[in-house]
Amino acid sequence: MRLVTWNCNQAFRKKQHRLLELKPDIAVVPECENPAKKGDWSAFTDWRWTGDNPHQGLAVFTRNNISITDTTEVAEADYFLHIETDFLDVLAVWAMNDRENPRQRYIGQVYTVLINHPELVDENTTVVGDFNWNVKWDESPNSPLCGDFTDVRETLNEAGLQSAYHEAQGNEFGMEMDSTFHMHKKENRSYHIDYAFVPEQLLNPSPRVSIGEYNNWIELSDHMPLLIAN
Repeated sequence: MRLVTWNCNQAFRKKQHRLLELKPDIAVVPECENPAKKGDWSAFTDWRWTGDNPHQGLAVFTRNNISITDTTEVAEADYFLHIETDFLDVLAVWAMNDRENPRQRYIGQVYTVLINHPELVDENTTVVGDFNWNVKWDESPNSPLCGDFTDVRETLNEAGLQSAYHEAQGNEFGMEMDSTFHMHKKENRSYHIDYAFVPEQLLNPSPRVSIGEYNNWIELSDHMPLLIAN
């Protein structure tokens, strides 16, 4: 299994060849245009997309004859998408700001979805994507949130899911050695905000987890791809 999440910073149709070099079986791609509107997607077996902006939504692509058998969109969050396959079930995440309800912005949005839709996550689901948050911001002055990263992590752990990166690398949350996001594409403004919480059975044996290198990806996006392979 090779699972990749990469916030492509729009125009994925022009960048997909780089992601394909990682040979994903399943790819979660925030900031992707609606594939039904433009682009050649013949390199993929199947795809699903959600969003209210045709230029910038959330997509899940599959390859290697993996078909998507069922899809669930989340009514109160535009950029969450649950897909089922015969291979792996995925809750894809692109957490956004919420100016109408600031308590539910970013990680608060993730927490709200998990609490309101427990049926979307169980011990066989992978929750993966751009969470737009790090645990070190839980105590930021802009809080309170309806739920912070610690709450999200505990909820996912209770469902039998663990962060593949942290399990493989042994880093503590908030002390990550690798960054997935570079604000304004600045190398020195780096944060770890993309995650893959996977079923515990996928952690034995330990998967190979890697994050794209800054110099190889920064021209394409301010996010680096996160790859989980076992």
